[in-house]
Amino acid sequence: MTEEKLLMEKSFYETFLIDNESTLHPIEVLGAAFVEEQQNEPYDLTYIRYAQGEVYFHSKDYEAAIFKWESVLNELEPWAKKNIADSYYALGMLSSAEDVYTGISTENPVLTMEISLQLFHLYIERSKLKSAYRIIEKALGIDPDYPHVSQLAKTFYEEQQDWKNAVGLAVGESIRTGSEIWFRSLLEYAEMGYTSVYTPNYFYDVLIAVYEKDRPLFRDLVQSLWTSFREVPETHIEWMATVNTIFEYVEPETGERWGEISAEFQNAYLHFLEEGYLVKEIEGFMPALLANWLKISKQEQPLFASAAVMAWSDVFAYSMDPEVVEEAERLLLQGEYPAFKMEETLLLLNKIISWSEGNGAPVSYKMKWIAEQLLDTSQQYLVVAGSESSGKSSFVQSVLGESVGEAEHSTVVYRYHRDQVEVTEVHERGAEKVESIADFEELMERESFVEYRLPSDFLQKNGSALIDVQANSRGMKDLTSFYPAADGLLYVLNADAPFNAEDRKTLRTLKEIGQHVNVHFLLNKMDKIDHAGHSEEIIESARTKAREWFPSAEVLPYSSLEAVHLQQRDVEAFLKNHYFHHPGELKRERRVKLFYLVRKTLKDLFSQRKNQELGLQEAIEKNKDILVRLNGFHTYLEDMQHDKTKDIKDSFRKKKEEMKKEISRKVPEILSGCSDLITEESDFRQIHTELNEAMNARIQSYIQEDLMPRYMILLENWLQSSRQELQDGQDYLHEMSTTFNELFGKDRVVLQCDFQVVDDWKRDVSRMGTRAQIDKENILLKFKPGQFLLKSAGKLFGGIPQNKNLLHTQYKRYLENEDYSETAESVANKFFVQFDLFEKSLDQDIQSFFAEPFNQLDLTIKETEAEVAAEEETLKKMKEHPERYFDPITLFEVKLLHDEYRMKAGAGSTRPSY
Repeated sequence: MTEEKLLMEKSFYETFLIDNESTLHPIEVLGAAFVEEQQNEPYDLTYIRYAQGEVYFHSKDYEAAIFKWESVLNELEPWAKKNIADSYYALGMLSSAEDVYTGISTENPVLTMEISLQLFHLYIERSKLKSAYRIIEKALGIDPDYPHVSQLAKTFYEEQQDWKNAVGLAVGESIRTGSEIWFRSLLEYAEMGYTSVYTPNYFYDVLIAVYEKDRPLFRDLVQSLWTSFREVPETHIEWMATVNTIFEYVEPETGERWGEISAEFQNAYLHFLEEGYLVKEIEGFMPALLANWLKISKQEQPLFASAAVMAWSDVFAYSMDPEVVEEAERLLLQGEYPAFKMEETLLLLNKIISWSEGNGAPVSYKMKWIAEQLLDTSQQYLVVAGSESSGKSSFVQSVLGESVGEAEHSTVVYRYHRDQVEVTEVHERGAEKVESIADFEELMERESFVEYRLPSDFLQKNGSALIDVQANSRGMKDLTSFYPAADGLLYVLNADAPFNAEDRKTLRTLKEIGQHVNVHFLLNKMDKIDHAGHSEEIIESARTKAREWFPSAEVLPYSSLEAVHLQQRDVEAFLKNHYFHHPGELKRERRVKLFYLVRKTLKDLFSQRKNQELGLQEAIEKNKDILVRLNGFHTYLEDMQHDKTKDIKDSFRKKKEEMKKEISRKVPEILSGCSDLITEESDFRQIHTELNEAMNARIQSYIQEDLMPRYMILLENWLQSSRQELQDGQDYLHEMSTTFNELFGKDRVVLQCDFQVVDDWKRDVSRMGTRAQIDKENILLKFKPGQFLLKSAGKLFGGIPQNKNLLHTQYKRYLENEDYSETAESVANKFFVQFDLFEKSLDQDIQSFFAEPFNQLDLTIKETEAEVAAEEETLKKMKEHPERYFDPITLFEVKLLHDEYRMKAGAGSTRPSY
């Protein structure tokens, strides 16, 4: 046993017992040695005292032990101090123990480790966790191989739930020791998800170390780490880069099982294709991912990986190693693989539809409906199309054996139903059952198609469904949708005029689709042909022309007027010979059609975005042009309101001024004419009062009986002309409303004026016409010199008869020559006071008349400005980050190609059809 070990275990005293074979207690032996040493000259009791302290310590006499060790001053002094601290620790004097431990200075690594471990336990007891962390990290840094240090640290980290340090310790120890124990500790942490606190590349070295020592354990650790990092999106891509780097180092051995890791590669591949990542985010690591995946899977199940390599290479040819692509193609050609399940492609289509709805470009539900029908191989779908003059719908109803309404405007899918008729409307956003058959005709007018289930011997016997499509401008969209997904197309021709312009246009459109469909022709209305020989010529001519379009086409003559049951056999035989497929062949063709349908959906989504951008740009330019027009019209409306106000007020003022002038002329005449009221018999003492009353009476009579009626006629004329003036303005506003609504493409601008204003004017004018009474004028009762002298003379001389002639002459002369302009002005002012107020209100009234058009115009301008701003912002976002829309479509294309390669491999081929 080494001296350090003895010192560590406090067994140094045993060195004094080696030569002593007696059964004496160590205290007695050491006591005797103490006495014996004292006999030496000089003597050294240090070692004996150190040993005595150990014995006392083991006997739990800690105070005696401390006393002994305090005397040790030689090379054992650091150990003695450590033992003194141990004694304080044992006595529970933790603070004293800590002071002694931390005061020891030594370069002995063993002693340093022992002190560190003791301090570590002491710090834990004193809840000084920071110090505990510091001291255990120091111990690990000095000697991680020191007994129990790493395990002690592992336990401590786990108790503190410090998974970062626990994982770091496991990684470090795994690399340093290559021990399976630490490998499995790291695996345990990974399985619990604790490794995600580190970045993925942190585990590169340890994974390489595990791979070199234990390959099965390496696979388990990779899978656990993969699961851990898959849950953290921001580190998932970084993990893939790490995996790719690691697997460049991996070389699978014969018979080695990599199935679970291959599944992780597969899940990652699908995840990055389908979860909205951009191409730039994944194109850096995807080629290496595919190459590594192919490398580990080719001994077991290479189909998925090989198809993925081929699909990615087709879209991103620049990124794949040609040797990897060749290897993938070889594996697809040489392998025997199970048949591809069409449901997977439908699942992909559903994902595409879901994505499209969240990105402002929803795919029509009709596309999904057609795809679902392709999965049902128990029925074969025959599209029946033809021009409006072909009698197509009559033919369909004749073979169905039931009149179900004319499908002249909408597409109808006729399917067999055992018990009763069921009608379902299939529109852009979904499908809804129609409860009332009476609504069927109404459905024909909608932008949808109808699924019509009915009891039909023809449909049941032939296991088929008929899709009746009208080949006109409205039905062409349905025809081009159903055509590539149909098991066959029967094009109905009118025997009177086969292959007319409408037929040729339709057939040209179908040819341009470029998808193979079994097309044949039905020559309808043969009953109109004169004789049999002519019929054969027409049939042969039709067959020749049909084969110019479709080389394998056949022609079936038919007449809806002949016995249906006889012709049905011909139709059934024709369908059986030229359309209906063996179930296996039907499945193969349906797979191709389904892939075409999904690819068409992707192409449509691509085009739709381009059309959206173009549409937005056109809408912005159109709305900006409309805004210029709206603002210009707003200015024009302000001018029109000003002009209308001026014209109407000028007209009113002109009529009022005419009456004022008349009053100024007429009132003086009336007042002068009052001189005829004066006679020699008049009472000149009171005549000025009597004349004043008489004058006012004549003025009032003039106003009420003459002036007001004529003025009311003038105002009525003014009202009529004003109404017409405003009506002209309203008519113009209606024209402008129509113009702007045509520009907007919808009824958006309504410029309706408030004609209640005119009705209020009429009411006000009528009310003013009843207020002809004005206050009396003081005509002869004023304190004027002339009037004063006359009134004084009248009072003085009015009672003297001989003076009456003189007074009569003077009064008469005065009345006839007096200036009444002031009175006339006063009468006019009193008479027109209410009309003046009315005139002043005309400005506000005409503003009220035009108020609503201005409000509507302002609102339309604001809304249009907001639309332009929103459209410009949308277009800006589209152009700033087009990859956010187009990249998912590209990756959906990769997934579609992947499925198509799998399908072709299952059928013994490799290259997908485009």
